Amino acid sequence: MKTIKIRAHHLLCIPRFYSGGYNKTFSDNMKNIVMQIRKNPDVKIKVISGKSDVLCDKCPHWYNKKCNQSPEVSKWVLLEDKRALGYLKLKENSIHKGRDVFNRSMEKFGSTNILSVCKNCIFLDNCLKVGINNSFRKDINKKSK
Repeated sequence: MKTIKIRAHHLLCIPRFYSGGYNKTFSDNMKNIVMQIRKNPDVKIKVISGKSDVLCDKCPHWYNKKCNQSPEVSKWVLLEDKRALGYLKLKENSIHKGRDVFNRSMEKFGSTNILSVCKNCIFLDNCLKVGINNSFRKDINKKSK
């Protein structure tokens, strides 16, 4: 089973993903990653910070090994990874089962306290509007066969 590398701040995004507001390439890739996790909640997730992950790789702003949306956003995403690690009490490069790390994320970040980490995210309004995807929560908590 392959380990999926995911940036710490993306641990907050994945349970809220409904495919709106993204470009097609990024959205299709994120759907694929989300479905991998939903189909196999025990998949190993390596929590990384400040480096490209499976989501960054398809972002239209990611090239030359960094976020190029703007210098401010580039610095901001690095800070978001650090904040998410702290709030989730995770260590960089730690490896967890998908169900464990995403349950922790959903438990720690409801629609009120997500503002403390994601306040400048361009997708925040969408996340607050749609909230946690309940079918994602249900799928990752299915018992393994």
